[in-house]
Amino acid sequence: MSSSRNRRPRASRRREGDSLSSFSSSPSENPSARHLRVQSTLFQEVSLLFRSELSDPRLEGVSLSSFELSPDGRLVRIGYTLTPDAAASGTRAVQEALERASGYLRSQLALHLDMKRTPQLRFIYIGVAEPSGTDGEGGER
Repeated sequence: MSSSRNRRPRASRRREGDSLSSFSSSPSENPSARHLRVQSTLFQEVSLLFRSELSDPRLEGVSLSSFELSPDGRLVRIGYTLTPDAAASGTRAVQEALERASGYLRSQLALHLDMKRTPQLRFIYIGVAEPSGTDGEGGER
């Protein structure tokens, strides 16, 4: 019975709950510099891989428009838009092609970046991109 006297009292549940709630809301409201740096690096790598490594014809009119890394770093939400021509043929085939490509993109990210965990990639359809006269295709020749 003497061992029970030497035990330290447990922390109250109220204090644990307070610290957890402030931790979970803090990164989403004010992300750290490291979080923003990792998000930017991931965006650059995914954009580069998307332009140079993917050859699926269903992804012809797709352009990446937004990129958000979750606070815990396990999920990336990538918003994409379609050209009017690609949108006319339907978004279902494009979404399936992106889901198929996500495994390959993750494996390439794991090879290129020195990260503890490579996040899951989730593609979210945003809408149809506005047609513009300069797509960047004619200016670099």
